[in-house]
Amino acid sequence: MNETTMLVNESHPLPLNWQPDDLVDLWKVQPRHYLLYPRPTRLSECAADAANGLFEQAEREGFDDFMVLSAFRDSDYQAGLFADSPNGYVARPGCSEHQTGLAMDIAQFGRGMALDDAHAAWLTENCWEHGFIVRYPEGREDVTGIPAEPWHLRYVGRDAAMEMRERGWVLEEWHGAHGMV
Repeated sequence: MNETTMLVNESHPLPLNWQPDDLVDLWKVQPRHYLLYPRPTRLSECAADAANGLFEQAEREGFDDFMVLSAFRDSDYQAGLFADSPNGYVARPGCSEHQTGLAMDIAQFGRGMALDDAHAAWLTENCWEHGFIVRYPEGREDVTGIPAEPWHLRYVGRDAAMEMRERGWVLEEWHGAHGMV
């Protein structure tokens, strides 16, 4: 299976020591079309390139205040987040897409972990062109098992993202249709 379309969730965990071998530091490769949270922020190279294109388009279209809050997390970092989460909204180590290096949480500068309706709509409408999907869309909680997170983008590649958009699928359904679950 293509690693960009790997399914990671409670039913399909990664080995705890798994990590991509092509992580790049966004602080070193982003052309300032978006903001970064002040800590090391890494994505797989293909996702980083796609994020640069996505946020360059966003800036051209008047959405110049996106901020990447979180990207790659190793299992140790995820374990700390999981232990500190009293409400159970943080995935167990090995079950977070952030460990793939293909996922990022974004927000608008100054809004915490939130997007206004216009920004969320813009992402939903445009992210697929750059190979991203909104991984946990509203109304699909019954399939993903995760509450809606319009700020959580996952890189799957342009072809897979386009197919999911055209068919209204989430990643679990794409895997099912391709005989991968």
